[in-house]
Amino acid sequence: MPDSKPAITHAPSRRRLLQIGGAAGLPLPALAGAADPGQVVAEQYCALEREQRRLLLAWSDLESWLFKHRNWPRLTKAQQAAVPEAAQFRVIEDQLDVIDGQYDVLLPLLKTTPACTRDGVFARLDALLWLLDPHDNEDAHPLLRSCQADLRRLWR
Repeated sequence: MPDSKPAITHAPSRRRLLQIGGAAGLPLPALAGAADPGQVVAEQYCALEREQRRLLLAWSDLESWLFKHRNWPRLTKAQQAAVPEAAQFRVIEDQLDVIDGQYDVLLPLLKTTPACTRDGVFARLDALLWLLDPHDNEDAHPLLRSCQADLRRLWR
């Protein structure tokens, strides 16, 4: 793991963990001329969620590795900063910051850009499923997933 950047010695913020999972390199949607702007926005949102989840899992894997191989919780902050592998925290944090900025642009668009095709409706429902935490919406999440499956069956 590269050691060119300083190590982050704290866990991801609670805000970041509450957000459900590419990332930094993904361009924001160009809606002009899109066949279905609602679909474009929703697919971009889902891609950000998948990338964020991938990065949070990478963070968790790195932290687990550091616990196992470097006795991470027993190290002082100065010792943690000297661990070369910990530099990956900064890389992940930087990518998550870019995603946060893209969310700030995409969320208002996701709420206001209507779908005009069946695929656009399905893409927007996929985005809604990413937004709903299944643990906080134990009834709504499976019902929405079931309705989406019904629509796929009826519309195909």
